[in-house]
Amino acid sequence: MTPLPFNLQVPIAGLVLAIVSWLLLDTFGRRFRSGSLRRGLLLSSRQSISLSCALVGVICWLLDLLDPSLIQFPRDGVKAFGILVVIGLSWTLLSWKKELKQNQDSYATQMLQGFGEKDRLFLFDVVQKTIGIAAMLILCLEVMHLMGISPAVLVTAGGVGAVALGFGAKGIVSNSLSGLSLYINRPFVVSDFIDIPSENLSGNVEHIGWFYTKLRSSDRQPVYIPNNIFTSKPVVNIADIDNRRIWIEFGVNYGDRRKIESIVSDLQQVLVNHSDVDQSKKMAVNFTGYGDSSLNLRLVCYSSSGNLSDAWALQQRLLLKIGDVVEVHGAGMPFPTRTLIHSGSNQKKQTMNPLIGINQESGEGAT
Repeated sequence: MTPLPFNLQVPIAGLVLAIVSWLLLDTFGRRFRSGSLRRGLLLSSRQSISLSCALVGVICWLLDLLDPSLIQFPRDGVKAFGILVVIGLSWTLLSWKKELKQNQDSYATQMLQGFGEKDRLFLFDVVQKTIGIAAMLILCLEVMHLMGISPAVLVTAGGVGAVALGFGAKGIVSNSLSGLSLYINRPFVVSDFIDIPSENLSGNVEHIGWFYTKLRSSDRQPVYIPNNIFTSKPVVNIADIDNRRIWIEFGVNYGDRRKIESIVSDLQQVLVNHSDVDQSKKMAVNFTGYGDSSLNLRLVCYSSSGNLSDAWALQQRLLLKIGDVVEVHGAGMPFPTRTLIHSGSNQKKQTMNPLIGINQESGEGAT
């Protein structure tokens, strides 16, 4: 067999291997149904594995042309193949991580079918991070091996680095350890809505990183919070609320005082018979006092669901039912009144709305 000029057998062999790898991965990947995890991983591996084969062929060819005294690098076939495997494996793992992140909802359901939604998202996030760490660790170890650095150096560097980190990177260490704590203790997971009262911050958790956690606020602004905040400040996980409280204050006319007992009795019966009201929690309808222009009443109950949208819907139905009951008994709710208060030469205006809104926490009626 006649050798090719400039020893082109090596890059051509790498190119052929790249084309074969691409065709095999593409063929096997498309055998699986669209949207499946195996199909996604195989197809996402095409580029990393094929280009790794081609690049290693070209790099080995170029190094072979150079004078060995110029650069110290393995030139035999076994070592070159080992480098190819390491590069392809690391690149493939990173490609898998990207593919998993882009389709995490679908893939999490396929991989972790026996888990609840929150557990699936949490474990899937752990899988992604583990893949990323493994890829970087494999690459770093191979680079150290090529440079002739013993892994034992990491131990020595780790001891010196620990001292340096203790003095110069306290915040980074604190945030990284706090990030690890979030994964171990799981006070919240991705998709939970949390509130940090001391920092006046709240939002949906979109990503839990090693140093920062990303929230999406109610006005859709991204908020990046250092992880050490979560280990030093109280955090309210609103998503874990089992029931939401409905607190409604309303008023009737002073002339309808004798009808209050009947109104209260009927509304109590409404709560007892309502399927969306949690019967195991406290529920009450009471006359609470004499207001400036109305007789004030209060209705309190808990929704059977912790979902905020369901609680809002229940709140709306109860508000409408209150109006119906008051109307059935021939009573009325006073309109807002405007009173003039004279004090010497000064004249003030006060506005009173006897139909007080819902008890509000965090700006919402249902809490």
